[in-house]
Amino acid sequence: MKNIGLSILLLIAVFSFSSCEKEEPKPNYFYSFKVNGVQKEFKANNDAGITFLEDGPNRFTLFNMVTGDNLSKNAMIMSFRNQEQIQLGLTYIMQNPIMVNGTLAPSIALVYFDENGKEYGATLLQSSNPGAADDCSFKITDFTTEGSTGEFEGVLFDLADPRPLDQRIPLLITEGKFFLPNFVSNL
Repeated sequence: MKNIGLSILLLIAVFSFSSCEKEEPKPNYFYSFKVNGVQKEFKANNDAGITFLEDGPNRFTLFNMVTGDNLSKNAMIMSFRNQEQIQLGLTYIMQNPIMVNGTLAPSIALVYFDENGKEYGATLLQSSNPGAADDCSFKITDFTTEGSTGEFEGVLFDLADPRPLDQRIPLLITEGKFFLPNFVSNL
């Protein structure tokens, strides 16, 4: 009797495991870029993604490129503000300002945390900050249910550098590429 009960339990377990649908493998989300000519490539972790937020006429897009357990190392965070839906293949440029609470502001801000956690950024609008050379741009080249593919680049500076803006040393981000999951939300 004991063996029959065990056999039935084993049979139920085998049946339930074999009837479960297998989960589709996740796409290989990634981001890569060159820092002053040195190639960096990362597999995106579960916190990575592109969040598209819409609040009336305002649209916000947050690119969260993170890897590993430490979210402030080897990470790239970019925000974009505009009033139209993002168009595929169109390059968006930081120095095309947007009006925020009556003040001109950069439409894009880009922050990079290197492998040591040092913070670099492109956050200044040149027209409001003489001597600033901050700049960045991005474009989305493909948008699917699995994620968005695109490119980015920037001229960033050490955010802790106290020197005058025209004396700071640039950090060049070139050949940036990403494939990240999409998250869409209406506020």
